Amino acid sequence: PDGRMKYDGDIICQKGDVYLTDCCVTGSNVGTPDNPKFPLLDVFCDVVFPKVAKLVGPGGQFEGYTPVYQGDNVGPHIDKKFDKFVRDHCAAMGSHWKPQASQMPHANVLDLAVFPCMSKRHTKFSREKGGLRMLQEDETWKAANDVWEELPSSAIAAGYVQAFHIMKNVQIHKGNNQFFGIGNSLHYGVTEDFEETATGLVRKDGKHVR
Repeated sequence: PDGRMKYDGDIICQKGDVYLTDCCVTGSNVGTPDNPKFPLLDVFCDVVFPKVAKLVGPGGQFEGYTPVYQGDNVGPHIDKKFDKFVRDHCAAMGSHWKPQASQMPHANVLDLAVFPCMSKRHTKFSREKGGLRMLQEDETWKAANDVWEELPSSAIAAGYVQAFHIMKNVQIHKGNNQFFGIGNSLHYGVTEDFEETATGLVRKDGKHVR
């Protein structure tokens, strides 16, 4: 400010510019301007809950449905302020918050199917964009966003069918999961029993499974 310091080279950003930066995911801690955090509480409050309410509300695509939100037991999800906020919201709206049991990623559709599917597609998009070089932050974000936008609902629905069968096996084995890795323990013939639709999957035999 007093003119004694001089910088050479291009100016990367100006005061007031918005740009990407690395930050930790938290439950409710927003961090500081110098060390910002990514709080899930704000995401659920401003994005997740309003969008789901629109889907299941009057005139919504899934009007009348009861939302069931699933979380795992990683640090941000057990943040006391976040946990209370989510539970209070679900109680007020007639929704359900169902955290998965510890060490059971196979009970979480995101860990079981969605994230692996997105990761594979993200790698494909990244290689198409930059070959084997490491992408810049904005390129990585765009590739991830493109993957999500193009991810078919049927892929997510297939994950729910798979999770349904896996949890039935967990019950049969009285909570034990040692059946994983034996034969085709993660395959349940989803493509043979279901066909894709614009909004997910439908059974080929027309049956409803509860």
